[in-house]
Amino acid sequence: MELTKYLLFCLTWSFIRAAPECKYKSHKITELVCTSSEENYILKRGLVSDNNRTSSVTLRGCRVSGVEYEAFENMASLKYIDLSQNSISELKLGVLDDIKTVTHLNLSHNALTTFPLGLFDQLPNLATLDLTSNSLENIELGVFDPLQKLKYLSLSNNMLRGDNINPYIFDRNVQLIYLDMSRNHLTSTPSQLLNAVKVLETLILEKCLLNEVPLFVVKNNLKSLKTLSLASNHISKIDDPLIFVNVDNLEHLNLADNNIAILEGSVFKTLKKLKSIILRGNKLTSLPVELFQDMKNLANIDLSHNSISTINVNSFHGTSVKNLNLADNKLTYLTSNFCLELRNFGAKLTKFYFNQNPWQCACLRDIVDEVKRLGISYNSRQYDGRHPVCVTTEEFHCNRHDRFNRVYIDMYDDLVVNAQNL
Repeated sequence: MELTKYLLFCLTWSFIRAAPECKYKSHKITELVCTSSEENYILKRGLVSDNNRTSSVTLRGCRVSGVEYEAFENMASLKYIDLSQNSISELKLGVLDDIKTVTHLNLSHNALTTFPLGLFDQLPNLATLDLTSNSLENIELGVFDPLQKLKYLSLSNNMLRGDNINPYIFDRNVQLIYLDMSRNHLTSTPSQLLNAVKVLETLILEKCLLNEVPLFVVKNNLKSLKTLSLASNHISKIDDPLIFVNVDNLEHLNLADNNIAILEGSVFKTLKKLKSIILRGNKLTSLPVELFQDMKNLANIDLSHNSISTINVNSFHGTSVKNLNLADNKLTYLTSNFCLELRNFGAKLTKFYFNQNPWQCACLRDIVDEVKRLGISYNSRQYDGRHPVCVTTEEFHCNRHDRFNRVYIDMYDDLVVNAQNL
């Protein structure tokens, strides 16, 4: 009899130890925050349920491995649920039926592989759904249909394949403002994927193995699009001058870390409202002189980490460029009074980065003197005299002609780059 009591006590103690500890924030008595238990825990009724004053429940990183029915029973004020950074692999049909008032649901960084049709049927007010970093391979058509107030959706870092995505998966989500599908394999994605979306402002498609700008991101129903990121893909050229004609309200375009070697000269001309463009980390060796001309709203241009050996100051004529990054290219010289010319064109240059280029020392001296004189911010720590930053011949003179480039580039690689690698 005594042994039975002892075993019963141990089992009870183990169960209690496994439950996360939940407390209301001292200054916000409606926000419940739970801390991790020592063991995996299946969320059941009783831990956070049956409290009508609770508006927010955070179970982030609490080793939750599953959710039982009625886990959120009788929570009439509940708006926000964070179940991120757990090990939930499945959500059974019906487990979310008691949270009709919820507007924000975070299920990121779990192990979800799929959803049963009808899982979100009782979430008519859901505005934000974060499914980042799960193992979703397929999303059944109709799963998102009840979420007609959904505005923010992240499906990034899953296992979705473009050729396996139903083209009508978002047809009822017409209120989407933000969509992140990064770090999925989205080649061969249906061109009509976003046809029903009307107010989308931000679309993130980074690390999606894309070989070209996909058609589904430049359709004529995406006039509302303001931010588009196609960074870290495999795009090698953008040579269709009308590729962005339908997204002419775009303000921020990120094409960083692709393989872009070719840009058609007028490819950005339809983007009259563009404020920033990031072309960092591509394979550009030169720029069409007309590429940015007369784009009066363009204030931020990042061309760093390319192989550009010549920059024509006229390329920026008619822009309002404020921040210009030419660092880590193959430039040996710039036009005399480059920054002053930009300002004469109407630019408002206040930050200019030009470090890690194979500068001729005489040309670099001119640039540094000019930015100092005009009060333009630059990476001054690179030019503190402690390490080599330029090369010169016996004739200390700035040779502003492309025929000299190869000489100085080779000299820089031999004397500076190799020295840094020792």
